[in-house]
Amino acid sequence: MSFASLPVILYVLPLFVLFAAISHPFWKQDALAVGGLAVVYMTGGYPALILLGLSVSLTWLILRLSPRKADGHLHRAELWLYVGVGLQALLLLLGRILLGNQPLLPLFICALQGVECMSEHANNRLKIPPLHAFFCYQCDMTRLPAGPVLSFPDYEKMAAARSVSAEKVGRGASMCIRGLFQLVCLSIPMQVLHAQLASGGTIRSALDAGVMMLVFYMMLYYRLKGTARIGQGIAAMLGYDIEDSFQDPVLASSLHEFWERFLVPMHQWTKRVLLPDQTEKDPAGYFARTALLFGGIGLLFGSSGCGMIWGVGTALCLTAEHRLEQKTKLKQLPVTARRLLTAAVVLLGMGMMGSRTLFDSFGCYGALLCINGIPLTERTSYLLGTNWVAFLIAAAGLFPLKRLLPEQKNWSRGVRKVFAPAAELAMLLFSFTELLSRYLRP
Repeated sequence: MSFASLPVILYVLPLFVLFAAISHPFWKQDALAVGGLAVVYMTGGYPALILLGLSVSLTWLILRLSPRKADGHLHRAELWLYVGVGLQALLLLLGRILLGNQPLLPLFICALQGVECMSEHANNRLKIPPLHAFFCYQCDMTRLPAGPVLSFPDYEKMAAARSVSAEKVGRGASMCIRGLFQLVCLSIPMQVLHAQLASGGTIRSALDAGVMMLVFYMMLYYRLKGTARIGQGIAAMLGYDIEDSFQDPVLASSLHEFWERFLVPMHQWTKRVLLPDQTEKDPAGYFARTALLFGGIGLLFGSSGCGMIWGVGTALCLTAEHRLEQKTKLKQLPVTARRLLTAAVVLLGMGMMGSRTLFDSFGCYGALLCINGIPLTERTSYLLGTNWVAFLIAAAGLFPLKRLLPEQKNWSRGVRKVFAPAAELAMLLFSFTELLSRYLRP
């Protein structure tokens, strides 16, 4: 069962949101943590729950056992840190084998937060948190399904700054509706369309390959964004402020800016843990660290082991851009040209990320060379014709259309007040119709 299923959306999430809302403030974090465990169980079963428990408990145990570098135990502290990172990587690999790629995101979030805690503790920047507080921090229902990745001090600040208001409740409900629509009505149809395009040797022409890459990107984008937006909306309804995880990545004018916009909390985690400002960023070290991160992301969330190749290639491109950004005149190009170039590089990577086998990736990139022609094949045209509504809405949603209605204009605010509630009501009806039809479908 996936996160975008009727039992999770209709029963599990509302039940624990209500439980957290009526709980005493002292127990509110416990309610959210138990809700996070319930979501993990519903989406991945007992294997996912056991792996998550092992990740949390092993991280806290290593925090208790490992020394600090500042206490004269430099090598021992580093050894314990490497052991902890290795254990988290091993759990993620086991999860990839046992669970596939969709239920892995909560385990991945816990692993990243655990690695940061172990690193901060080894460098004498974090006191060992109590087990209860650490458990609530790792299993929070508002962040566990899709982030953001917060440090433990930031989590404590967020909990301390909690304040409930009618405005936050309404804004949170709006976020949940929009996230649900993105997850159910955009990501799932794109997932089905990608599976149909990638099967049976459909990819033959250059436009076939381009469409498949775009469909896979939209599937991944709306899956992550929709899930993160639902968690953000739940947090807002309960009084917590969580920043957006996506900031219009289509407007990025470089690969570095794209990853800053595509997964904002992931980029912040990278700057805090993997590539801190004080670290000397030589090309070899920069490539090794980014290849470790993106290779792991590609292996965990790609369609196959080709995702790891995508991760290494992405790290190579980022390293080259980081190395040459001061020595080239790339920034002198028009912004539109740089955005188009960045989008082309990202979409090319989706061909490797979304391929089931290495042979399929070669076939996809061979089709881009126009070996079998440029126009769409009949099968691809038919599949797009049967899914054209979801495809066009998903493609339009990649662009910041809200900027067409500037907020400072009175007429713009009036249009928003009239059409926003109607649009959200339509989104809610379409989402639950799609959920119900998929739940009842044999």
